[in-house]
Amino acid sequence: MFKKPLDKVVSRRTFLKAAAGGSALMVFGITPLASRAFAQDAKELSLGLTWEAAFRPTQDEFDKNFMDKHPDITLNKQYNTWGDHQTIVPTWAAAGTLPDIVYVHGSRGAPWTAEGIITDIDDLANGDAEFNVSDIWEEALRLYKPQGAITAVPYDHGPILLGYNKDIFDAAGHAYPDGTWTMEDFRAAAIALTDTEKGIWGWSGNFPDRNAGGQFLPWGAQFMNEEETQLTLDTPEMLTAIQFWADLIHVDKVAPTTADNQAFPSGPWQGGVVAMSNVASWDTPTLAEFAPFAWDVAPWPAGTQKGTGSFGSGFGICHPENRDTGWAYLREYLNKEGMEFMWGASGRGSPARQSAYDSWLNSPIAPEHASAYLDALKTYAMTDRPFRTLKAPELLDITGREVDLIKNGDKSVADALAAMQKDGQALLDS
Repeated sequence: MFKKPLDKVVSRRTFLKAAAGGSALMVFGITPLASRAFAQDAKELSLGLTWEAAFRPTQDEFDKNFMDKHPDITLNKQYNTWGDHQTIVPTWAAAGTLPDIVYVHGSRGAPWTAEGIITDIDDLANGDAEFNVSDIWEEALRLYKPQGAITAVPYDHGPILLGYNKDIFDAAGHAYPDGTWTMEDFRAAAIALTDTEKGIWGWSGNFPDRNAGGQFLPWGAQFMNEEETQLTLDTPEMLTAIQFWADLIHVDKVAPTTADNQAFPSGPWQGGVVAMSNVASWDTPTLAEFAPFAWDVAPWPAGTQKGTGSFGSGFGICHPENRDTGWAYLREYLNKEGMEFMWGASGRGSPARQSAYDSWLNSPIAPEHASAYLDALKTYAMTDRPFRTLKAPELLDITGREVDLIKNGDKSVADALAAMQKDGQALLDS
């Protein structure tokens, strides 16, 4: 099974007790504010967060310890749902009611920087030697440097890997996927494991979206150039890549149809009737809690080359006049010990710091081969574009429209890619 022994994970209480005995490191492994040049007048710091109810006690525990260390700072939290947060934050900005610190999904790093919702903290992050910004994965940090300067700091970043239902593989007597698999091995397995009479499919049918690098990078295709000014959807490599996934649905018939999907409120993959699906590191807590089957992950299969997508989230400071107090919090929240406490040891998220990653790998809900995520980050995962252009939401609407037509069999891959290229490039050029 995927679960790790609980005795391998340091409890939060033990973590805090051990850390409290330190002096310079204190509770979260960083020099106390009193020894630094931050102002000591009483201050309030407001946080705009998105955690579900079950995770909020972890946030409360961190905040209590922070305020015990910094009695001059009082923390106030406001929670949004993850989906609502993306639209609520701009309304706060328009009304002049932004909190001091706000959760920033990677897709919002560039637009919220351009709109002045989050402020430049490059000097604070790079000027704080103890914070050690170089410890953060570059693939994670690039989401928050749209113009070269850091405007937020990531807390997690995850690649897309191949998830598989061990129960289905075992019942079929099929070998599990591993690092030697190619895309053709994957396709053969999807065909072999599909049993429509039993209502079992080899592949989930998931298709390119924002985290879609795995769908085309193995063929050497790119979504757009690095500057995000030119789409590159009209190449032979992209046609080959997307045709591969379309054929799984329409030729090999190894994936559930749109009608089939409707029979499963949480989707056929989580419902236990799909052998393989793309699984990001942030998907693993949900699978650990709700999947009614044994599961694991394997490296993303290779095509003519190795490649998969990755993405993540972070936190930014909203008010330039309150940067010092905001940084006093973020430097402890997002240092090694903070990431281990908040996300790593709990399994809630794969930390954006290299030094904190083992805490997630050893968490009780990490899959058995979670180290494949680390290998991908080190060697072949790329941050999915678009994330710099302010036209990303409209561009993704265009590509999403065409992908739906491909999946439903209403448009050929060639025609859909041509429409994406034409309409998407016109948008970027406008």
